[in-house]
Amino acid sequence: MFRYLPWAREGLPVFLRLVLAVGLMEGVRSGYFAGLLPFYAPEHLGLGPATFTLAFTFHQLSENLSKTFGGLLAERVGFGRTVSLAALTGFLTLLLTPLAQTGWLLWGLVILWGLSLSTLYPGLMTLASRIAVPGREARALSFTLTLVMPWVGIGLVGVGQVAQKEPEAALTLLLATQGVVLLLALSLFPFSIPLPQAVREPYPFRRLLLFLPAAFGQTFAPALVSLFILRLAKEELALEPIALGGLLLYGGALAFGLLPVTGRQVDRKGYRLALVGGLLLLGLVMLRLAFAPSFLELVILVSLAGVGYSLFLPGWNGFLAKNLPQENRAAIWGGLMTAEGLGIALGPAVGGVLWESFGIKAPLLAGSAVFFLLSLLYAFLFWRVRWN
Repeated sequence: MFRYLPWAREGLPVFLRLVLAVGLMEGVRSGYFAGLLPFYAPEHLGLGPATFTLAFTFHQLSENLSKTFGGLLAERVGFGRTVSLAALTGFLTLLLTPLAQTGWLLWGLVILWGLSLSTLYPGLMTLASRIAVPGREARALSFTLTLVMPWVGIGLVGVGQVAQKEPEAALTLLLATQGVVLLLALSLFPFSIPLPQAVREPYPFRRLLLFLPAAFGQTFAPALVSLFILRLAKEELALEPIALGGLLLYGGALAFGLLPVTGRQVDRKGYRLALVGGLLLLGLVMLRLAFAPSFLELVILVSLAGVGYSLFLPGWNGFLAKNLPQENRAAIWGGLMTAEGLGIALGPAVGGVLWESFGIKAPLLAGSAVFFLLSLLYAFLFWRVRWN
């Protein structure tokens, strides 16, 4: 069984415990902001929607804007220490939430929480790349994300179900879960990310600028429509929320189900075609969605989007694994994640301006253009620049 995994067997026990800790923290976070606060904040804190939604914005910005420094800490100070600090900060945030009866107190708590979480993903992805079996780097990175992301939905749905009836019980549930995370993290306290043994040739750091367009664009393009997707589905596609949810679940399942196949192809034959082809497919899907396809066409488009994402994710991760410098990798990865976070933060605002100015189809067309431009840019770069 172990021989089929993309991570080295020697580092697997600690790695899987770290994945579980990060996943549980993501579940607690989504449960807190999207499951708990909409029910708990108005009734128990006296805070309105504008205040607690702004708390999420401040939290995201504090995390994403500090990921470069967070990655540096994860690699230099010790990943076990920074994970433990993040778990402790999250526990204290939950413990002090009943006292946060003004906006600035809640904002202060979640900003500190966001800063502590900035070390998690740069550290985890760097560790995954360091313990990847040679020739399986793209799969190692892609599967790492797929092990963590389901916890976001579990936290949202699980806590939301409790919070709508008993908000205080939901907070207790979050505290108990975060307590388990803290104990798990403390058991990993001495762990450090293994450093590269071989000294590589000097890296042309200007090349790092060439990663930024895809880092930003891959999140910015879908974020253009992220806050309007329910209304767009209703008005342009005649879809009720439950039908939209079913299609999204189908597309996500298809994408993740294809990852073993697409990841293996990327590891064996290279990332270039997968990265460019995935971006191109996603652009085509967004373009066609803007012109009210029939339900059958919609199912086909969702299938193509699943295929496109299953190509793009290992293609992007393979691109990074092969070309990022080993030295200070976590800090550099953090910088790219900051660009991804900015795409998430800025996309909805730009999409709103486009919708108001040019109509509800405009964000889809703009997102399609972003994906097309990225595919053309990287096709040109792979042709002109020598990459590993």
